[in-house]
Amino acid sequence: MILEVMSAAEELKLTPDNYLEQERAAEFKSEFVDGEIYAMSGATLNHNRIAMNAGRELGNAFKDRPCLVLGSDMKVWMESVNTFAYPDLSGRCGPLDFYDDRKDIYRNPEFIIEILSDSTETYDRCDKFYRYQTLESLREYVLISQNSVAVDVFRRHEAGWLYHSIRDLNGVVRLDSIDCEIPLSEIYRGVEFEPSSPNRGS
Repeated sequence: MILEVMSAAEELKLTPDNYLEQERAAEFKSEFVDGEIYAMSGATLNHNRIAMNAGRELGNAFKDRPCLVLGSDMKVWMESVNTFAYPDLSGRCGPLDFYDDRKDIYRNPEFIIEILSDSTETYDRCDKFYRYQTLESLREYVLISQNSVAVDVFRRHEAGWLYHSIRDLNGVVRLDSIDCEIPLSEIYRGVEFEPSSPNRGS
């Protein structure tokens, strides 16, 4: 849910340290992409419901396991592409590799989940996914539509990224990286689509 480049230091390339100094003191969230800062917009009701539902299902699955699901206040650092991002959900089984002692940024998610909006879908599917792929730890990238029953899973394979699409409300999202399954009926629990949005799962 991002994205207008901020006009204040428009032509100025910032360093990661510059960004973090500003970001940690700011009242709103922004992402950092190779020296530029992008303001994040607010989320819709559907976006929030989906994030809470998916986070709850993962949290329940992790109760007796050394795994964590983290919300959209935790940043991920991608060093090779000089980027800090706020995934909607992310996590892993095992210790987190923190960026610094503040423990609000980490480097090694095994899965990342983004909830799509009309304004960010192209970015989430293209440039942002490219940047996430630079994380050696990342095994699965999940895109969830908030306008219809539609979940896309990209799974890292030795031959590249495998793609699996689920459009059935009775379907299940399988995350091999954390040995977990989430029913789409739970992801979309309480979500109401606009009349113009085709609910292809019905």
